[in-house]
Amino acid sequence: MSKTSRFTSWMLGLLGLTLILIIINLNTGSMALGPQALLAWLTGHGTATQTLVLLNFRLPRIVLALLVGCALAVAGSVIQTVTQNPMADSSLLGINNGAGLAVMALMVTAGGATSLGMRLPIIALIGAWLSTLLVFLLAYKPTQGIPPKRLLLIGVALSGCFSAVMVLMTLKLSPDNYQFVMNWLAGSLWGTNWAYIGWALPWLLIGLGLIAWQLPVLDAFNLGNERAQALGVNLKHQQLLLIGVAAMLAGVSVAISGGISFIGLITPNLARRLIGSRQHFQLPLAAVLGSCLLLAADTVGKLITTTTELPVGVLVALIGAPYFIYMLIRSH
Repeated sequence: MSKTSRFTSWMLGLLGLTLILIIINLNTGSMALGPQALLAWLTGHGTATQTLVLLNFRLPRIVLALLVGCALAVAGSVIQTVTQNPMADSSLLGINNGAGLAVMALMVTAGGATSLGMRLPIIALIGAWLSTLLVFLLAYKPTQGIPPKRLLLIGVALSGCFSAVMVLMTLKLSPDNYQFVMNWLAGSLWGTNWAYIGWALPWLLIGLGLIAWQLPVLDAFNLGNERAQALGVNLKHQQLLLIGVAAMLAGVSVAISGGISFIGLITPNLARRLIGSRQHFQLPLAAVLGSCLLLAADTVGKLITTTTELPVGVLVALIGAPYFIYMLIRSH
């Protein structure tokens, strides 16, 4: 079977699985609807209550999970390709916690979550970019550029530092805001309304479009820095551009979903194992895998408990943390 045929088969299979998860997710929650009620709503015969629950609560959550999973997977894939390190992703380079620290600072100064409104995505984006810039500045060496291992280690150290500062900031929050922050840090898909999705969508589309435009450059990075430079790639410029775009995708995702880790670590590696490292195949497959994985985690969380919200970040971490340890063991 050719690579194109394998890619098509995997994409169709994952899209079919995603559709099944969407149907299950729409039928799952504190208010049980059932397949017949869902079918009645889809055909225009649903009640006002069904329309309210499905259109205003469950459908935005599904769209949010699909967008965030896709964006985090693409960001992780880009970072791994540019740094040539399969263990790198936005959370390990401090991007997620940098965005989280910026949002936390805004919450403390603005007086709580209810007063933030549409400022969240912008503040998270600024925090992600600033943390990325700081990691680059600390990792840069005049004689070597940006060594991938140095970049990863500094990112991990700064991520821990940002996390510690966020914990200190929680002491200034009221009990209600503290509960919101804890759920947000765990990855709770909190921005489940059309207003937040509409605000974040342009940023995500711009980021994904820029990455699609740079696919040939990413393929060049797969050949190694020396060969990429021989092909005319400006390494420093392209590293800043691509990881800057990845930071934008991760920052906006964190702003509307909370601190979800490991999506960007797992899905690019799985895609490479399934289809290889050519970006025209690997990146779209990783994006669909990310959407499917995050939606599956949200669906499982709703099936486990319908009375309280189980953060999807917890379920993803249960998968991602063992996989990260496995990657570390295999990396010698």
